[in-house]
Amino acid sequence: NGLLEIMTAAPNCIDAENPQVEVVGHVDAVVACRSLNDLGARLLDYWYAVRADVFSPWPLHMQQNWVKLAYLVKYGDLRRGGGGALARCACGLLLELGEGFRASATVLDTTRGSTWAAALLRLAELCDRSPPPPGWCFPGLGLAQQAESAFDKPRFSMVRADAKGITWAKGKTVIATAKTGFLAGAGASAARGDEGEELDEGSGQVAALPGADFRALTGGFDDLAARVGGGSLSAKCLEKSDRLFNQKTRPIHFLNQASVPLKICLFSESDRLCAVPLGGVGGSCVVTLDPNLRAQLRPPGAAHVFQLKVLQPGLIERQLYMALVQRGSSVQLRSCECSCD
Repeated sequence: NGLLEIMTAAPNCIDAENPQVEVVGHVDAVVACRSLNDLGARLLDYWYAVRADVFSPWPLHMQQNWVKLAYLVKYGDLRRGGGGALARCACGLLLELGEGFRASATVLDTTRGSTWAAALLRLAELCDRSPPPPGWCFPGLGLAQQAESAFDKPRFSMVRADAKGITWAKGKTVIATAKTGFLAGAGASAARGDEGEELDEGSGQVAALPGADFRALTGGFDDLAARVGGGSLSAKCLEKSDRLFNQKTRPIHFLNQASVPLKICLFSESDRLCAVPLGGVGGSCVVTLDPNLRAQLRPPGAAHVFQLKVLQPGLIERQLYMALVQRGSSVQLRSCECSCD
């Protein structure tokens, strides 16, 4: 529910041609989670999909550490008895993710944000008092829609799929309703005390969450890795986190300065044939740019240098030139050559 709240509060922040359609897929994937490992994967997928400018208040070195910890949640061994530590870390990662959004990018106001943070903090406390047993998984979940009357705005939350008397909703319904404003995710249960009493949202009991709080929840990478997997897991997560972080934060920027459309394709530096681009034909490393238009590509893998092939698009494509480009570079394309900054 905590991740659902973030997604529905910022439905236009996905880096895609139609962000609301893309975020529906992320919502449905969250509902389908069956373990903490699944939740870690969904956190990473969502972070990667959000536009970089949306996280402008969040320093890059902190995002890099966040990605490392999220990989521990994704790959941590739930059978070793570290489920409580992973669940606590997941709560901290959600809090840090929510804090990283630019204020104008989300509709999460102070009251709603405080309620959301309180729910996650109480969940983290519960994980300390009663950690999940080894191998524990989530029950089947579904999106429940609630409204006191036909004239009230609906509220959405994830509940057990075997609950009775529930009106079920799909991710597209949730995002469509988000345009008009609604409450999702944490729901009423977020603002309950330890004994079930209701908290007054305006009483000031839940203040803005300082950065030290969510870092205390996540803990250190080395300590958590030792509890849920050891050295081999640590090395695996470090490798994968560096690769994903570089892919997102160091895209290759292209600007077509020619007077005609240009098609660009990226290939591995060691590819001698350059017949199938990275990601496949028509994949993420192929784009056609009209004059004066820009694009940015994030090639998969851990490589830093790639071959660029520039073609004249058409029924029969004609190769114009080849060049080497690096992650993070800006490439100015012309009809017969290009320059890199």
